[in-house]
Amino acid sequence: MTIAAVVTAAGRGTRLGSATPKALVPVAGRPLVAHALDRIAPLASLIVVTAVAEDIDAFVDAVEGRADVVAGGDSRQASVWAGLTALGARGLQPSDVVLVHDAARAFMPTSAMREAIAAVEGGADAAIPVIPVVDTLVTAPRVDDSYGAPVDRDQVRAVQTPQVFRASALVAAHEAAAGREATDDATLVRDLGLRVVATEGHPWGLKVTHAGDLALAAFIAANS
Repeated sequence: MTIAAVVTAAGRGTRLGSATPKALVPVAGRPLVAHALDRIAPLASLIVVTAVAEDIDAFVDAVEGRADVVAGGDSRQASVWAGLTALGARGLQPSDVVLVHDAARAFMPTSAMREAIAAVEGGADAAIPVIPVVDTLVTAPRVDDSYGAPVDRDQVRAVQTPQVFRASALVAAHEAAAGREATDDATLVRDLGLRVVATEGHPWGLKVTHAGDLALAAFIAANS
């Protein structure tokens, strides 16, 4: 059984305020996508990075020979499908395991990835790392901007990546989506009635989104 990975890195990084695609933004002297591969490459023997089409050459340099690079799509879902298609051309089999990871979560520890992989190897169709929510949560404000209703944070979790799948489940979920967009791949797999389990995530699996996140990312890079 092969363990493969799709690392999505086709985001523009608009909220980060960078003229460079987010996955190429340097942290501790190296692009985010290189840090992501540091942690995922020990686990996956086949890796595809989906990149901003106009910057393919820069991405090829950034991955340091550890992954194939293909152009991503107009959405994250389309990018994942492009990555799956590339893995299929490399011999991906239905029984293989596929990690779908965001380059923006470059510092997710390998130990958390291993736990999710083990859950799929143990029989789940998908495994999703999650962490508790520490903020007070409310529903969206009403039309008049009045305070929303409280949400019991013990009943919710924040979802991280890599999400891990049996290859057959992930491919079937994308084929069944038929253009319907979802915020993550686990939603598509769950919609098929397949078994999706939660595993323990890690605070260092944060998603680099805003400029302020880069300072924390640099701290993690220096201490992991």
